Amino acid sequence: MHVISVQKRIALGLAILAILAVCAALWWGGPSRSWFTGGSKNLPKSSLPVFESDGVKQTSAAKDGHLEVFDGTSWKPQFWTGVNLGATTPGHAPGELSPTKEDYLRWFAQMKDMHADVVRIYTILPPYFYQALAEFNAGRKDPLYILHGIWAPEEHLVGENGQAYDALQKDTVNLFEQEIRDAVQVVHGQLKRKASPGHASGKYDADVSPYVLGWVIGTEWDPYMVKATNDAHAGLKPFQGKYFQAKEGASPFESWLAQMLDTAAQEDMKFGWQHPVSFTNWVTTDPLTHPNEPSDNEDLVSVDPMHLTPQAGWKAGYFAAYHVYPYYPDLLRYEPKYQSYKDSEGNVNPYAGYLHDLREYHKGIPLIVAEYGVPSSRGMAHYGPLGRNQGMHTEKEQGQIDADLYRSIYNENYDGAVLFSWQDEWFKITWNTMELDSPPARRPYWRNMLTNEEHFGVVAVEPGKSQDDMIVLDGKTNDWDKRKNTETKDYPGYSLTVSHDEAYLYLLLKNKKGDWKPGEQPLYIGFDTINGGSTKADVAPGVTFSGGQEFVMKLSGEKDSAIYVNSAYDYHTWQFGSVQKIMPWQEAWSHPENGLFLPWRLPVSKPLTLPQTKEKIPFQDVEVGKLHLGTTDPKSPDFNNLADWYVSGPVIEVRIPWMLLGFMDPSTHKVWRYPYEAGALRAEDSKAVRVEPHWIGPAGSGNPGASDPVVYKWDDWNKVTSHERLKMSYPILQETFGKYGQLPPKQTAGASAAPAK
Repeated sequence: MHVISVQKRIALGLAILAILAVCAALWWGGPSRSWFTGGSKNLPKSSLPVFESDGVKQTSAAKDGHLEVFDGTSWKPQFWTGVNLGATTPGHAPGELSPTKEDYLRWFAQMKDMHADVVRIYTILPPYFYQALAEFNAGRKDPLYILHGIWAPEEHLVGENGQAYDALQKDTVNLFEQEIRDAVQVVHGQLKRKASPGHASGKYDADVSPYVLGWVIGTEWDPYMVKATNDAHAGLKPFQGKYFQAKEGASPFESWLAQMLDTAAQEDMKFGWQHPVSFTNWVTTDPLTHPNEPSDNEDLVSVDPMHLTPQAGWKAGYFAAYHVYPYYPDLLRYEPKYQSYKDSEGNVNPYAGYLHDLREYHKGIPLIVAEYGVPSSRGMAHYGPLGRNQGMHTEKEQGQIDADLYRSIYNENYDGAVLFSWQDEWFKITWNTMELDSPPARRPYWRNMLTNEEHFGVVAVEPGKSQDDMIVLDGKTNDWDKRKNTETKDYPGYSLTVSHDEAYLYLLLKNKKGDWKPGEQPLYIGFDTINGGSTKADVAPGVTFSGGQEFVMKLSGEKDSAIYVNSAYDYHTWQFGSVQKIMPWQEAWSHPENGLFLPWRLPVSKPLTLPQTKEKIPFQDVEVGKLHLGTTDPKSPDFNNLADWYVSGPVIEVRIPWMLLGFMDPSTHKVWRYPYEAGALRAEDSKAVRVEPHWIGPAGSGNPGASDPVVYKWDDWNKVTSHERLKMSYPILQETFGKYGQLPPKQTAGASAAPAK
C-alpha cells in the first residue's frame, strides 16, 4: 500500500513538475528536479528524486570531496556503509551465478536491517538480480544503493603461471571496453546478452540507474602486470578522453585506466545519465612508499588515482576505492610509524595509521575502503597487529574486529566502508591451503574449514538443508539418531559412532560406565586413510594400533587436546623443511614407521628481511591441530564456531575438518600421498577412514592393545545441501553500523602523510 500511494502522488504531480522544470530551465538556465520513472513497464518504478541539468540526470555525485546523493532539494553527503556480495552458492563455481531472485530479495532485506546503505557487486549478475533490486527499492526513501563493479579480463592480464601481460594489448582493451559497455547497458535495463560460459546473460529490462552510487572498475592489479604495461609503453602520451584524462606524468597503465573510465562515462551519457566513477586499488599498488615493507612486489609499482581526473563535462565526479585489510601486506606489522600511531580514540592502531596516510594523500576526492574485514575461519593465513589475524576468530571476535576496523575508517575521514563479505563462499582459495585442496573444480563441493577465504561472510553457509540437519556439539544425541550415514562399533565400556557431512567427519563416543573424564583418563584415536604409517605413536604412549596411522588424536584436558600427523605424512615439514629448508627439519621424520607424530601446522609467513633495520624475521607457522573445547549450538551463550569437541557426562562429540585428515577432496575420496615416497604433492584414493579409539580409562578398563577400528565409508557426491545462518558477528555490526551514517568531524591528530612512490 505504501508503494502504491507514493506512486500515485508522484503521478499526480508529474505534469506540474514537468511544467515547473521547463519554466525553471527557460528562466534561470539552471538544473531541474524530477523523479525517475524509467524501466520496464512490468517492473516497479523508482520514486527517487533526480537532479537534472543540461539534459543530464544524476542521483549521486562526487561533490566537495564527498560521495553525495540528491534528496530532492539538495545534495546530501553521508558515510556510506556497505557490504560486498559474492556471486555463488555451495556446489557452484562463481561463473555459474547460482543465487536466485529469492536469495537476493532475502539478502537485501537482511543488509538493510544491518543498516547497510550500499551493496557492492564485482561483475554483471543475472537479470533477476536487477529485477530484485528494483522490486526491493520500489517506493523506498532509503534504498539499497549499488556500487557496481566491472570485472577486468584477468586471463588477458595475468597468465596461469603468473606471467604478466601488457594491459594495452588491443584484444585486452577491446574485451574490457565491451564488458564496461555491457555493464552500463545492464543498469539502464537496455541489454539482451547472449549466453557465454562464466558470464551472466539474458534480457536486462530493469532500469536501476537511480540506485547506482558509483562504478568501481577492475580488480586488484597485479604489480608485475602494471610494470609490464608501463615498460612496454614508456613515454606514452597521457590519455585524453571526452570525460576523463590522465594527467601529465601518469604512467601508461594509469592512462589505460583513464581510457576505461572514459568508456564507462561515454556509455552512461548515451542514456543521459552520469554516475561517479572509480577503479579498484589495493595496498600493493598504492601510491605511498613503505620503507620497511620486506616484499619487493608490495612496493614495486604504484597505481595513483590522483593521476586521473574528470573533464569539465563530467559532473558526477570521481572517487578512489581501496581494499585495505589489517594483516596484509606485512608493512602493517613492520612499518615503525604505524606501530606507534594513535587513533582518534587514543589507542595504538597500525591500521588507522595506514588509513591516515592514504587519506592525506587523496586530498580533494572522495575515498572509500571497498573491502575490509577478518574471517571466522578454523585456519589462518597471516598474523596481523592487535590480534587482527587472517583467520582463527570466533564469530563474536570477527564482529568486534570488523566493528573496530569500520570505526577506524570512519574516524580517519573516509567516505565509506564496504565490508567483505556478505556470505561465506565454499569455492574460495588461499595461499597456504590451495595446493592441498585440489583439484580446483571440486572446491565448491565441500567446505574447507582451514581455508580462511571461505569464511569472511556475516552469513554462515553450512551443510544440510537446515540447522536441524547438522550435528551440533552439545552433548545431546537426538541429531545423531536422525542420521542414516553412520557406522557404530562397541568397545569395552563405550561405543563409537562415525558420520560426516560436506565440512566434517564426526565422532560420537558414549561411555557405558559413567561420565567421561578426559583430563584424567585420556582417549587416543587413530585415523588410517591409506596404506603406510605406524602402529605406534609417540603422542599415544603405550598404545598399539591395528594398522599404520596417518593421524592420531588426543582428547585430554581443555588445553591438552590436539590432532597430530605422522611425520612422514606431514606435508608441512616436508615442503618447508626437507624441500625448501626454511624451517627446522630432522631426517628421522621421513620414516613413517618411526612413529613420530608432529603438531598439525600451516605456514603464515615465509622468512623476511626488513629493509630498514635488516632484521631477519624467521619462517612462521601456526598450529591448527589444537582442538577447541566448546559447543556449536548457536542458541547457547557459549556458542563457539571454532569448537572441535564437546564433553557432557557420558557423551563426547567431535568434529574434524576434512583437511585435518589429509583430504584434498572428500567428495571424491582424494587424500595426499606420503610426500617423501611420492616426491611431490600427489593425490590418492582413500577407500575408507579407519577410526580406532583407545581409552586409557579407570584401572583395568583401558584397552591399549590393538582394537578393531570403525571402517567408515561413504559415496562420492556431486550435489550438496546447504543453509544460511546469521553469524554472531551480524548483531555486533548491526549495532555499530546503526550508530554511523553521517560524515565524521574533521580530525587533525595523527601522523604525517607518507611520501609518494
